Amino acid sequence: MNQDPFTHRIIGHAMATHRALGPGLGEEFYHRDLALRLESNRIEHRSKPRQQLLHRGHIADIFEPDLVFTGRLVVELKSLRGDFAPDHFSQLFAYLKFHANETGLLFDFGKASLVFKRVLFEPAEATFPDFSIPEWAEPLELATAILNLLREIHRDHGLGYRETTYRGLFAAALRAEGLAHMVEPTAAIGRLGPATLRCIVVAQRCAVSITALGEGVSAADRSYLQTCLRWLGLPWGIAIHFGRTAVDLRFVIAPSRKNLTEIQDSADQDPDIRPA
Repeated sequence: MNQDPFTHRIIGHAMATHRALGPGLGEEFYHRDLALRLESNRIEHRSKPRQQLLHRGHIADIFEPDLVFTGRLVVELKSLRGDFAPDHFSQLFAYLKFHANETGLLFDFGKASLVFKRVLFEPAEATFPDFSIPEWAEPLELATAILNLLREIHRDHGLGYRETTYRGLFAAALRAEGLAHMVEPTAAIGRLGPATLRCIVVAQRCAVSITALGEGVSAADRSYLQTCLRWLGLPWGIAIHFGRTAVDLRFVIAPSRKNLTEIQDSADQDPDIRPA
């Protein structure tokens, strides 16, 4: 921190805000007080700049970080009862990528003393994996089109966004391509009621699940996509992961067994769950 005097200075102003207001108020109060301190000290910043991430002319996501110091720092303010959650870090990573900044700060004003985490974003480059399409992923033209759109998203936007952003990018690509799709479809789970599923149905023929910022497509990711396929009545799907340093992709066939627990336990060994 001593090698980053600007960040240290912003932390000092946040500490002054915490001392003045005390812990546990709503985030908006800390934001207003800190913004006033920055203004009075003539520290140039943007407060809650709202900007759109576009793909082929369609809105994929909207970003609104708390404070942006252009080219220097992005700050997110929280007032939490517990600790920082993984979603807080993935949110800040997305803001850092979008604003092309390397350094971010998470502040938690909910504790007796100000808690802060310094986050460094390092852009990573990776090649999109080459996959042959399995014969059961029909029609071939649709599977090819989906792969091309996912490859295009990676080419144009790279790695570093959270999964909700990549879902938005994929939905934008489908709109631009004129492919019918449904984001987070609802399925009736037997007599238990409807459930919203974290996938995108394309042309009523397959489903795509998207994850991000981890190590790759996990056995649990593949099993969950099989659950989606089962309850949506679809024959196959694609699970893709936009990780920190690599892209991972798996074709997944719908389960033939009805026992979901058995499917999840055997996901790693099931020959129907595999890359082509």
